[in-house]
Amino acid sequence: MEEHLLPSVSYNAVQSHTPPRNHRRLTRRSRSAPSLFTCTQSIPPCLAIDNSHRTPSFVRIASIGAALYITLGVIVFIVKRDSFSGHRTCSLVDALYFSVVTLCTIGYGDIVPRTPLTKLFVCAFVLVGFGFVDVLLDGLVRHVLDRQEAVLLSAVDGGEQGSVVLRTYVMDVEKRRMRIRMKVGCALCVVVGCVASGTVAARVLEGLDWLESFYLSVTSVTTVGYGDYSFTTVRGRAFATAWLLVSTLAVARAFLCLTELRIERRNRRIAEWVMKKKMTVGDLVAADLDSDGSISKSEYVIYKLKEMGKIAEKDILQICEQFDRLDARNYKKITLSELMESHHLSFAMMDEK
Repeated sequence: MEEHLLPSVSYNAVQSHTPPRNHRRLTRRSRSAPSLFTCTQSIPPCLAIDNSHRTPSFVRIASIGAALYITLGVIVFIVKRDSFSGHRTCSLVDALYFSVVTLCTIGYGDIVPRTPLTKLFVCAFVLVGFGFVDVLLDGLVRHVLDRQEAVLLSAVDGGEQGSVVLRTYVMDVEKRRMRIRMKVGCALCVVVGCVASGTVAARVLEGLDWLESFYLSVTSVTTVGYGDYSFTTVRGRAFATAWLLVSTLAVARAFLCLTELRIERRNRRIAEWVMKKKMTVGDLVAADLDSDGSISKSEYVIYKLKEMGKIAEKDILQICEQFDRLDARNYKKITLSELMESHHLSFAMMDEK
């Protein structure tokens, strides 16, 4: 057990060093004393933070929210069909098409409200879709991508076939996430696939030429929607109902990945500049947390992390407050007895509940 706790020096060197008699002999822990690492087995799993149930619930909420939003649009469109003007095909397909086009904020203008009541409804419908449902759908896409990352990480950790390629080119094992460049590449490939599928569908289902089909596909996935070209057939609108949802979210995700790439490069440049910068007297005063005229290694590390923007002052204060709560006896360190007392207190509070 002491192999985990003693410094990395030889045992013979420790034995050969005999302290002087006038020095106080240090109390050594018995070999039979319980190790700190074995105590974690007695902690019940109810104290562990379990977030596994939160993500599925959020996905469920996002799916229900999007379904209710589209259902509301379909019901209003079918009930007030005469209050909308534009090219008509099948009522149900037109209703779904109108709801999805509104949700994706494309605005073809091929189906528009023409009465004051429906115009007021569309105003509220657009605001709700833009401010609430889009957030839920973005969270749903994020959940799918996170699950994909988890599957890839498990493949890397399990040493499955192809794990070397995943470790080298796809996954950042240290940060436990997909490499940002690979994220951008995958997102752009999805966007290209959406544009290509939309182009082929517009050519086959709408009878447009290849240039017009490509033009309609690009203006649709980027949510520009000039309105000079749109889907006018039943099959075309049925395809657009599903295609627009996937394509617009894929484009939005691609832009987010590009933004994340730029931010990561900027943070890397800042970190390199901070590490190359020479320390001044002002830096020493700012890094001296205990005001003793010198800085320790921990103070230096904290100061550099703050300069890099990786940690904020409020984060340090919160960590210090949590340490003070664990250090109830003000020993300036967390002992095994205090840790066990905190666990017993947690058990008592849970029993009372």
